[in-house]
Amino acid sequence: MTHDAPVGPVEALDRLLEATADGRVDELGDRLGLRLLGVFGSAARRDPDAADLDVAVSFRGERHLLELIDALVQLTGFDRIDVAVLDAADPVLRARALVGMGLFEDRSGEWATSQMAALAEERDTAWLRELDRRALAGEPLDR
Repeated sequence: MTHDAPVGPVEALDRLLEATADGRVDELGDRLGLRLLGVFGSAARRDPDAADLDVAVSFRGERHLLELIDALVQLTGFDRIDVAVLDAADPVLRARALVGMGLFEDRSGEWATSQMAALAEERDTAWLRELDRRALAGEPLDR
Protein backbone atom coordinates (compact mmCIF):
# COMPACT_ATOMS: atom_id res chain seq x y z
CA MET A 1 0.00 0.00 0.00
CA THR A 2 1.32 3.46 -0.84
CA HIS A 3 0.35 6.73 0.79
CA ASP A 4 0.43 10.16 -0.83
CA ALA A 5 0.14 12.60 2.08
CA PRO A 6 3.22 13.00 4.28
CA VAL A 7 2.81 11.48 7.73
CA GLY A 8 4.61 11.79 11.03
CA PRO A 9 5.97 9.00 13.19
CA VAL A 10 2.88 8.65 15.38
CA GLU A 11 0.59 8.31 12.35
CA ALA A 12 3.10 5.85 10.89
CA LEU A 13 2.77 3.84 14.10
CA ASP A 14 -1.02 3.90 13.75
CA ARG A 15 -0.70 2.55 10.21
CA LEU A 16 1.63 -0.16 11.43
CA LEU A 17 -0.87 -1.08 14.16
CA GLU A 18 -3.61 -1.32 11.50
CA ALA A 19 -1.35 -3.63 9.49
CA THR A 20 -0.82 -5.72 12.62
CA ALA A 21 -4.56 -5.95 13.26
CA ASP A 22 -5.42 -6.99 9.70
CA GLY A 23 -2.67 -9.63 9.43
CA ARG A 24 -0.26 -7.88 7.07
CA VAL A 25 2.47 -7.78 9.73
CA ASP A 26 2.04 -11.51 10.37
CA GLU A 27 2.44 -12.16 6.64
CA LEU A 28 5.55 -9.97 6.61
CA GLY A 29 7.00 -11.77 9.64
CA ASP A 30 6.44 -15.18 8.09
CA ARG A 31 7.82 -14.12 4.69
CA LEU A 32 11.00 -12.52 6.08
CA GLY A 33 11.70 -15.08 8.80
CA LEU A 34 11.14 -12.77 11.74
CA ARG A 35 11.22 -14.02 15.29
CA LEU A 36 10.09 -10.72 16.83
CA LEU A 37 8.97 -7.30 15.61
CA GLY A 38 8.03 -4.37 17.79
CA VAL A 39 8.18 -0.63 18.23
CA PHE A 40 9.72 1.46 20.98
CA GLY A 41 10.88 4.99 21.65
CA SER A 42 9.16 8.32 21.41
CA ALA A 43 6.66 7.44 18.67
CA ALA A 44 5.58 4.32 20.60
CA ARG A 45 4.98 6.63 23.59
CA ARG A 46 2.98 8.87 21.23
CA ASP A 47 5.29 11.82 21.85
CA PRO A 48 4.16 14.64 19.52
CA ASP A 49 7.83 15.66 19.11
CA ALA A 50 8.92 12.22 17.87
CA ALA A 51 11.19 12.48 14.83
CA ASP A 52 11.31 8.85 13.75
CA LEU A 53 9.79 5.43 14.31
CA ASP A 54 12.02 3.03 16.23
CA VAL A 55 11.48 -0.60 15.28
CA ALA A 56 12.99 -3.64 17.01
CA VAL A 57 13.46 -6.88 15.09
CA SER A 58 14.89 -10.32 15.68
CA PHE A 59 15.37 -12.78 12.82
CA ARG A 60 15.08 -16.57 12.96
CA GLY A 61 17.92 -17.03 10.51
CA GLU A 62 19.14 -15.00 7.56
CA ARG A 63 18.60 -11.29 8.01
CA HIS A 64 16.45 -9.60 5.37
CA LEU A 65 16.94 -6.13 6.81
CA LEU A 66 16.62 -4.06 3.64
CA GLU A 67 13.48 -5.95 2.63
CA LEU A 68 12.05 -5.34 6.10
CA ILE A 69 12.77 -1.61 5.96
CA ASP A 70 11.24 -1.36 2.48
CA ALA A 71 8.12 -3.24 3.63
CA LEU A 72 7.77 -1.01 6.70
CA VAL A 73 8.03 2.11 4.55
CA GLN A 74 5.35 0.69 2.24
CA LEU A 75 3.05 -0.19 5.16
CA THR A 76 3.43 3.16 6.91
CA GLY A 77 4.09 5.68 4.15
CA PHE A 78 6.93 6.93 6.38
CA ASP A 79 10.65 6.63 5.69
CA ARG A 80 12.31 7.78 8.91
CA ILE A 81 12.42 4.33 10.43
CA ASP A 82 15.31 3.31 12.68
CA VAL A 83 15.73 -0.43 13.09
CA ALA A 84 17.41 -2.06 16.09
CA VAL A 85 18.42 -5.62 15.27
CA LEU A 86 18.00 -7.31 18.64
CA ASP A 87 20.24 -10.22 17.68
CA ALA A 88 23.24 -7.86 17.50
CA ALA A 89 22.21 -5.22 20.06
CA ASP A 90 23.95 -4.52 23.35
CA PRO A 91 22.08 -5.34 26.58
CA VAL A 92 20.88 -1.77 27.18
CA LEU A 93 19.42 -1.29 23.69
CA ARG A 94 17.87 -4.76 23.71
CA ALA A 95 16.17 -4.06 27.06
CA ARG A 96 14.94 -0.61 25.96
CA ALA A 97 13.58 -1.99 22.70
CA LEU A 98 11.81 -4.94 24.30
CA VAL A 99 10.07 -2.72 26.84
CA GLY A 100 8.24 -1.32 23.83
CA MET A 101 5.20 -2.74 22.08
CA GLY A 102 5.33 -6.15 20.45
CA LEU A 103 3.72 -6.46 17.02
CA PHE A 104 4.81 -9.92 15.90
CA GLU A 105 6.19 -13.04 17.53
CA ASP A 106 6.77 -16.30 15.72
CA ARG A 107 5.74 -18.28 18.81
CA SER A 108 3.23 -17.31 21.45
CA GLY A 109 4.99 -15.80 24.46
CA GLU A 110 8.27 -15.16 22.61
CA TRP A 111 8.06 -11.37 23.14
CA ALA A 112 7.56 -11.70 26.91
CA THR A 113 10.29 -14.33 27.27
CA SER A 114 12.75 -12.21 25.29
CA GLN A 115 11.75 -9.14 27.27
CA MET A 116 12.42 -10.83 30.62
CA ALA A 117 15.76 -12.19 29.41
CA ALA A 118 16.83 -8.77 28.09
CA LEU A 119 15.90 -6.99 31.32
CA ALA A 120 17.78 -9.61 33.37
CA GLU A 121 20.86 -9.28 31.15
CA GLU A 122 20.76 -5.48 31.45
CA ARG A 123 20.55 -5.77 35.24
CA ASP A 124 23.25 -8.46 35.45
CA THR A 125 25.74 -6.50 33.35
CA ALA A 126 25.17 -3.07 34.95
CA TRP A 127 28.27 -3.47 37.12
CA LEU A 128 30.41 -3.96 34.01
CA ARG A 129 29.09 -0.75 32.46
CA GLU A 130 29.81 1.07 35.73
CA LEU A 131 33.34 -0.36 35.75
CA ASP A 132 33.86 0.89 32.18
CA ARG A 133 32.54 4.32 33.13
CA ARG A 134 34.94 4.55 36.07
CA ALA A 135 37.89 3.42 33.97
CA LEU A 136 37.11 6.01 31.29
CA ALA A 137 36.75 8.71 33.94
CA GLY A 138 40.08 7.74 35.53
CA GLU A 139 38.37 6.83 38.80
CA PRO A 140 39.54 4.03 41.11
CA LEU A 141 38.23 0.64 39.97
CA ASP A 142 37.73 -0.92 43.37
CA ARG A 143 34.17 -1.91 44.07
